Amino acid sequence: MRLSPLPRLTAAALVAVVVLAAGLLVATGEPAGAKFQQRPNIILIVTDDQTLTQLSEATMPDTLELLGAQGTTFTNAIATTPLCCPSRASMITGQYGHNNGVLANAAGYQDLRDKGSVLPAWLQRAGYRTAHVGRWLQGYKKDGVAPGWDQWFTLGESRTYFDYDVSVDGENAHFGKGRRDYLTRVLNQAALRVVREQARRRGPFYLQLDQLAPHSDGIKGENAGACLHSAIPPSRAPAGFETAELPKPPSFDEDDVSDKPSFVSALPPLNPAQIAELERQHRCRLASLPPVDEGVRRIVETLRDVGELDNTAIAFVSDNGFFFGEHRVPNEKYLAYEEALRLPLLIRFPSGVAPSGGIVTAPVANIDLAPTILDLAGASPCARGGCRVMDGRSLVGLAQGQASGWPPDRGLAIELVRKGVRPSTTLPCSYAGVRVAKQVYVEYSSVPNAAGQCVPGAEFEHYDLAADPFQLQNLFPAQPGSPTAMAQAMLSQRVAELRDCSGIAGRDPVPPSGHYCE
Repeated sequence: MRLSPLPRLTAAALVAVVVLAAGLLVATGEPAGAKFQQRPNIILIVTDDQTLTQLSEATMPDTLELLGAQGTTFTNAIATTPLCCPSRASMITGQYGHNNGVLANAAGYQDLRDKGSVLPAWLQRAGYRTAHVGRWLQGYKKDGVAPGWDQWFTLGESRTYFDYDVSVDGENAHFGKGRRDYLTRVLNQAALRVVREQARRRGPFYLQLDQLAPHSDGIKGENAGACLHSAIPPSRAPAGFETAELPKPPSFDEDDVSDKPSFVSALPPLNPAQIAELERQHRCRLASLPPVDEGVRRIVETLRDVGELDNTAIAFVSDNGFFFGEHRVPNEKYLAYEEALRLPLLIRFPSGVAPSGGIVTAPVANIDLAPTILDLAGASPCARGGCRVMDGRSLVGLAQGQASGWPPDRGLAIELVRKGVRPSTTLPCSYAGVRVAKQVYVEYSSVPNAAGQCVPGAEFEHYDLAADPFQLQNLFPAQPGSPTAMAQAMLSQRVAELRDCSGIAGRDPVPPSGHYCE
């Protein structure tokens, strides 16, 4: 079965039809040695541009309680490339961008290598039914369903909270400007229908719910109300957050940026109008998150009602962070600072897999989500199109308190290649770096010139995150022969090895470069 064509349906009509009852794909192989007696259902919920501070008791209390307190909180999680499409590509491949091909938003999905060998396809092969709800990778322009998905309820290219199109198994459905058309509400309803429908069937399911919130609206001003150019809450106003203060850590409107790379050191101090605008946008983004929180709560309640909660893993993560004036950077990501790199990451594991309320401080990343999901599912990274060598590691052992086999000072690659966007004098062009628990080191091989065009360059940043968590003092260059200079030499060597690394030693074949990932 598949859904019948639904051209230009109204929201009310679609609500009656969006059961997402797409046909089941017959598994092409058996998973290799599942560790758990019963393969769990798995749900991955991803927000867009959500910062660490935006996951709070004020915005998402149920998520913190139901997934954090009842699961594991990973306090040191990062996006290896702090942009939407590269981060999401890493989530479904378990690979760094230098291996899966996606290092920028511009071409996005078009740059993804081996499109048929991705997480949902691997799970299909292991006997899972797969459903996607929400936004997908930028650059996916086909009318049909992306590889790996049995069910497909996916937002079109327009990133808006009202007046948008959704592809329902390849058929177009339109939502308008009414209260019931609000995007987060519609996505929540679709996800709940997937859970209810799949719970009636035998065998496990995988649901990926990709929310747009709290990403800014796609410039449909007539629908934005007081939140134009920001995330749009249901009321089109920052209801409940009208007086919320803009966070102003020591890095906010940083006094001295002369030690930063040229594209940051050229930034002027923020003026009062810019700060007021940042605060307005921040309040609107906060107000867009309670509906996401409601969706989490209702998913958990529905799983409990249908008797599947104890046998379901639920992960919650953002694709990247965002800047609100830190280091003088307004409204951006891209840069290799903590504000863009750090991710909220909570995982509620199936009953008996890991203790509730766990805290993991080890460095982890978006590349670790696919290996974790495959570990829970007893599946391998293989589909009809072939197998991938993943760069990430399963987080199950860490959640269980087992650190054996985990690198004591794991280094995570951070990388970006900016292309296909308008010229900018304030954004990096190309960098490679390494982030460990207490340090971050970045090498810029291309920087913007005065016209905003990318040109070859050599600039560096190094921060001691233990002593300088807000990255106020760039330690590069260090005095020759000093301990800091020796540390920078060692970090530079790790960058050289990580920039072309692949796989994990002891788990995967020796990579062509000879460099395993950490």
